[in-house]
Amino acid sequence: MSTRSSVSCAAVLIALSACTVLDNPKPTEQTAVIKPGQWGKVYRGGYLEIVSVSGVEPAWHLRSALAVPAGDRSAVFSVDLCNGGPWDCIPIVETRIAFRAQTGHAYIPRARERVNGSNRFWVWVEEEGTGHVVGGTVPDMPES
Repeated sequence: MSTRSSVSCAAVLIALSACTVLDNPKPTEQTAVIKPGQWGKVYRGGYLEIVSVSGVEPAWHLRSALAVPAGDRSAVFSVDLCNGGPWDCIPIVETRIAFRAQTGHAYIPRARERVNGSNRFWVWVEEEGTGHVVGGTVPDMPES
């Protein structure tokens, strides 16, 4: 491998590691973290991407988390349908969910289709780890 190739590879690795740090903030004593989520099953499912939280957009728009201050928040999530892999996704609906963020906590959106193939969803936000619902509409019947 030439010196030029080694330098190029090193630059790419540094850039990728910087992206990893930017994409994975941790909750702190001053912030909460909103993470992207998943919905559905292999045959029909996808991701919930963060469009914005109280007007702030994530640095990266593909499965990126966002650190936010505590308080009342309004998050816009895109429900994406993935056909054939995690990179072959199309947004099918956006929804706004209000919730209260607490410092030191992480939150994740959840969704379930109301009728399979309908592109109509229940969407809610849970505290990660406990599953405590902090906003949105939870389905009234368990998933089968």
